[in-house]
Amino acid sequence: HDQHPAQASRSSRKAVWMTCPGVPFGRRLPQKRGPYSTPNHTLIGRNNDKGSGTAVDFAEAIDRLRDHVKIIIQRGRIARPVALPRIAGILDQFIVEQPYDEHERSWHPKIALVAYNCPKGETRWKLWIGSRNLTRSQDLDAGVLLDGSEKRAKGRVRLPGVGALGSTLARCASRQDAVNISEQLEAIWWDAPDGFRLRGLLNGLDEGVPLPAEPPSGAVDGITIISPFLSPDFLKKAGNWEAAGSRTLISSMPALAEIASRSRTSLTGFSKILAYAAPDVLADESTLALPGTEPVAEDDVEPAPLALHAKIFCFHSGEKTILRVGSANATERAWSGRNSEIMVELEADEAFASGLAFLVGKATPVTIEELTATDLRSTSATDALEESRKVLMASWDPVLRRDGECFSIDARAVPSLAYPDHVLHAGSANGDLLPWPTDAFSLGLGPIPLSLQSAFIQVRISGPDGALRWMQRVTVDPPLEEQRDLAALASHMGLRAFHDWMRAMLGGDTLPVGGGAWDEDVGSRGNRPQSLGYDRLTLEDILTAWARDRKAFGRVDRHFAPYVDALLAHGENLSEAERADLNELAQIWAIARTRLAS
Repeated sequence: HDQHPAQASRSSRKAVWMTCPGVPFGRRLPQKRGPYSTPNHTLIGRNNDKGSGTAVDFAEAIDRLRDHVKIIIQRGRIARPVALPRIAGILDQFIVEQPYDEHERSWHPKIALVAYNCPKGETRWKLWIGSRNLTRSQDLDAGVLLDGSEKRAKGRVRLPGVGALGSTLARCASRQDAVNISEQLEAIWWDAPDGFRLRGLLNGLDEGVPLPAEPPSGAVDGITIISPFLSPDFLKKAGNWEAAGSRTLISSMPALAEIASRSRTSLTGFSKILAYAAPDVLADESTLALPGTEPVAEDDVEPAPLALHAKIFCFHSGEKTILRVGSANATERAWSGRNSEIMVELEADEAFASGLAFLVGKATPVTIEELTATDLRSTSATDALEESRKVLMASWDPVLRRDGECFSIDARAVPSLAYPDHVLHAGSANGDLLPWPTDAFSLGLGPIPLSLQSAFIQVRISGPDGALRWMQRVTVDPPLEEQRDLAALASHMGLRAFHDWMRAMLGGDTLPVGGGAWDEDVGSRGNRPQSLGYDRLTLEDILTAWARDRKAFGRVDRHFAPYVDALLAHGENLSEAERADLNELAQIWAIARTRLAS
């Protein structure tokens, strides 16, 4: 699609649920991928042309999106970069983890459902369904963006089952209005992209609900299956689907070679087999975007071969194609109800043919004999670590205990790993990784200042040949103080950005400048005194803004005193001169508030 859901309307975002099995934590997407930064920047329209935003933008995003955005993921599937911005810990409030045992079931859908408050009280919806995770991957993916409106118009149709989809997402996001959300969505009229006609949803989000794998009714003269991961049982069924023409299978080379070695007969039902390089995610049915695995972006480096991550099932009938696009791979686990999956079914005209021709043309034709002779790349070390991670996740439900500023991780049971030579480390989001004591239930983390406190912990499993490292959101007992966000944002923003933010809001500026990149820590900006060389907010600024827009003063006043207090309490980098300057500004503001309100 051409526009991100957040860029397609100037209306305010009412509610957002994003879901995927895994995300990279606290990382900007590559600049070459366009104006995408964190979901927070994009959802308020403050991402810049470099795919990032300032510390001020980040603070504004947190303030506006709090209680409106949730990202639902499989537990233990948040990759932690080596250099984690300190401020990233407050993103814990946007994360909901699904605690499935991945031996049995995985949370695997990739959806973005966004509600917009529009002029005249109308609510608009956007629903994106596809195969891309919230990762830095540059693999080939596919997705569909549907626009929803309360008003009926030419080309718009109802979407049966979308209410149940919204209800499931709302419950997963711990919302109390799931029934109301369901009723709203069932009354919406939906637009498909140009050249496509919406046929329906294949909703397998709820546990034990399979996806309908059989071809749609009617004559089928050709089938094309595009999937990076495969299973023999599903391929045997698909190879027997009735079709007068050819059956084409497009997958990754490792997946095809593995199938050929395990059950070459499951490939005999396909007249054409084409291969791509392996996607940068090497675990079937779930993803973990590990730092350092992203493709290198330098122009003078030989480009990596195209890798496939799209999941598309095409049923050709003359000039018409019915296609299913979404999260489900060509595996029995995806379609039998063991995983949570989502697909959308559309009818496409010739507009789809060029896209399909591209995917087919970039793949390499292979024979079953060539696949059988392929040497499978050994992944024993990675597989062993992944197995330990799954064993740990099956019983690992730790609680972060808090006694004032002192924290400990309470696992409530001795953690289990799959192999005796694997070692478990854990720690706070921004702290050191500490070895888990032998046969112990808990791990002490020591004191953590309020500005760095988070419901995220980091976990690492290491072995003789490598390590896996990830983030998890856990329950904090007792809960973190309500002032945590203020303390973190004020400490991260610094005095210079605070002045920029207040002045911008007083002036009605939607794109303030200042504060450095959102993921740049104040402490890393050097020891240059912040009080030198920046425009201090003055009484003249306040009076000018009040004369131009009296409501602006009220909007800023909501933020001013809390942030000043937080800066004074948690601004570790403030000099004595800066503290005196801030106190003086607070007095000026108090005088202005008293005089202007009278």
